[in-house]
Amino acid sequence: MSVISCHDPDTRRALKLFVCLTRASESFQRGALEAAPLPGNLTLSQFAVLEALYHVGPLTQTEVGRKVLKTKGNVSLVARRLADRGLIRCTTTAGDRRSHRLELSEAGRKLMDDYFPRIAEGFTRRAEVLTAEEQETLTILARKLGLNRRKE
Repeated sequence: MSVISCHDPDTRRALKLFVCLTRASESFQRGALEAAPLPGNLTLSQFAVLEALYHVGPLTQTEVGRKVLKTKGNVSLVARRLADRGLIRCTTTAGDRRSHRLELSEAGRKLMDDYFPRIAEGFTRRAEVLTAEEQETLTILARKLGLNRRKE
């Protein structure tokens, strides 16, 4: 195994990219949330689960985890808290009692119907620093980077 030096130009460039993407993502998110704070003391993980169910419809916990990039254990905890608040329903999948299907409750749908347009507007305003073409290009590049699963 070779040691990668921080003086290596490829490594420096990759580290600079990591820092830049992390800062941009956090700033983008923070700015949108300042314009439309999360309702009812929701956490970002809870909102991510609600948003996935809102836009995709009922999903298993495993599917939600893939959508929001969280472990099944984390999604299980978040789902339990959302169910306790009456924002989602959690049912066992027929034939597999270990698999749970999550869906928005009426209260969860109302919360998202009321809140989602505000957070979408916050993200829209934050993105206006880029042209439409730049937004499309950045989306393509970010997706390419996110889908990169190079085998070592």
